[in-house]
Amino acid sequence: MRCTSRLIPFGFVILLLLLLLGHTLGSSCQTPEKTEGRCVHFSSCRLVLRHYAMYKEHMPPVIMRFLQRARCKPKNEGYHLCCELKDVIPANANSKLK
Repeated sequence: MRCTSRLIPFGFVILLLLLLLGHTLGSSCQTPEKTEGRCVHFSSCRLVLRHYAMYKEHMPPVIMRFLQRARCKPKNEGYHLCCELKDVIPANANSKLK
C-alpha cells in the first residue's frame, strides 16, 4: 500500500505568511513627500490624527490635497493612506480619533 502525503509546498506557506503579514502591517508605499511609508487606515496614522485634532472639520485645503494624494487604496476599501513609517500607530496600540 502506498502512502501519499498531501503536504503544502513550503514556498506556498511562506507566500501565505508574507501576504497575511503584509495585510496586517499594511503594504509599503511612497508618501507624497517621496519618503517610505506604509498603507494604513487613516486612524492608524499619527499625522492625520494630529491634523484632525488641530483643525477638526476646518482642515486647510493644502492639507486636504496632501491627504488625497496620499491615498493608497480604492475608496471602496475605506480611507487608507500612505503614512510615513515614524507616524504609523502599531495595531496593538489604543488609538481613538478624538
